[in-house]
Amino acid sequence: METDQLIATERFCTYYNVNFSFVESLQEIGLVDSITIEETQYLRVPHLNEIERMVRLHDELDINREGIEAVHILLHRINEMKNEIQVLKNRLRFYEG
Repeated sequence: METDQLIATERFCTYYNVNFSFVESLQEIGLVDSITIEETQYLRVPHLNEIERMVRLHDELDINREGIEAVHILLHRINEMKNEIQVLKNRLRFYEG
């Protein structure tokens, strides 16, 4: 795996002033995917936006990890529904035109 697509979890935690245990708790419930290389834990850069959102939900809104999981699931469903609506709109335009 290319290491330019990874960021050390400790570095992420330092930058965002987040406890390492919080990130670990998100990993335990499957919200954060990490990889370990030579005893160093890394987060995938493409997933940083989602992880940052979870940190903001926790810090700014004081939402616990179970609430973050619920919000994550609902946002995922909303995105799926948006995509489905777009597909249906495109299909409708095909039949109207």
